[in-house]
Amino acid sequence: MAERVVGGCKCGHVRYEGTRHSAATFRCHCRDCQKLTGSGHSEMLPLEIDTFSISETCKVFEMQGGSGQPTYSGFCPNCGSQLTRRSTRMSDRVYVHASSLDDPAHYAPEKSIYTDAAQPWDTDGIIKPS
Repeated sequence: MAERVVGGCKCGHVRYEGTRHSAATFRCHCRDCQKLTGSGHSEMLPLEIDTFSISETCKVFEMQGGSGQPTYSGFCPNCGSQLTRRSTRMSDRVYVHASSLDDPAHYAPEKSIYTDAAQPWDTDGIIKPS
């Protein structure tokens, strides 16, 4: 049975739900994630785009990703919580920030990406390839 995932922002204004995608969960150290989250990295969980729904009140910020193609970051316009990331390169999924899950204890990162951009004070949590 597919794992159903539910979450939302800090103030409760934006809610989402979807089914877990088979792609790996990851810890992203890219500069975009650092700036968007205000921390050293983001924790991302993939959901199937065709099962994903989110409140219409979610705002989306479009930017250019490292590939040169557009990426989209969804956030609450009320409290500012970062909720989603998606890209045109991986159109079958949307990534949600693990901290926005109703039960983030179910999240476990499987790999780290963009580790070359990791800040020196945020390297202890880098997951080494096996």
